[in-house]
Amino acid sequence: MPRKVIGINIDGVLRDMHEQFDKVYRKAFIKNDSLVEMDDKYNYVPESDPTDEDMKKLELLIDEKIHLPVDTYDLMNHYHFDSREDYSKFIEDYSLELFGAASAFPRAFDTINRLQYFGEVNDLFDVILISTEKDKAIAATYHFLAKGGCKIKNVKFLKEYYDKWEYCDVVVDDCPAVFENKPENKISVRINHPYNVYSEVDYSFNSTHDLYNEMFLLKIFSPEKYEKQIEREKEKMRLPREEYKSPEVE
Repeated sequence: MPRKVIGINIDGVLRDMHEQFDKVYRKAFIKNDSLVEMDDKYNYVPESDPTDEDMKKLELLIDEKIHLPVDTYDLMNHYHFDSREDYSKFIEDYSLELFGAASAFPRAFDTINRLQYFGEVNDLFDVILISTEKDKAIAATYHFLAKGGCKIKNVKFLKEYYDKWEYCDVVVDDCPAVFENKPENKISVRINHPYNVYSEVDYSFNSTHDLYNEMFLLKIFSPEKYEKQIEREKEKMRLPREEYKSPEVE
């Protein structure tokens, strides 16, 4: 029997796309080199001695074009573009900066590499990385994975968000549309962000690092082994089963 598959979305789970998008957008549409530069935290600082009027114009421009926090999935709700075509062109023109130079969430690559090892050693599941990036963003994404030390053997670039369910028994994602299209016999796992906390899912975690929990993995991929482990823990603690609380993740 083939092993089950856990699919891990790249953006929102491994790659901190929103932080990088904000940085690149500000450089492309807001920064005025004659007035300001950005510090390490992407805050504007004067390069010379701009007038109060100059700085006020800059602040108004920021207020006009950027609407934070990002609490919806569509970035066009938070960053101004004249059209969807302009948004797509921005993504294409800045693909390497957006997708290749972005930072990974803390310990995200270490976690997924451990997941793959655990699944293979215990003959429980395979891991694939999934994404809906296109064209130049695909090459930039491979650069992102390489610089992060990714060891995952299978990466799939799909056309639509819901296509992920065709390849995976379990999907770890941040996208509300993926959760809304989950088949009944599959399992959804959400990495929490402000824009997806109201989506209905089977399980959720506050960070990718929290995803690596052996009892949780046994529960969804091998209920028999999970029950046996529960029995062992119960015996160790010498508690009646009804008093024993499973170490699973909520």
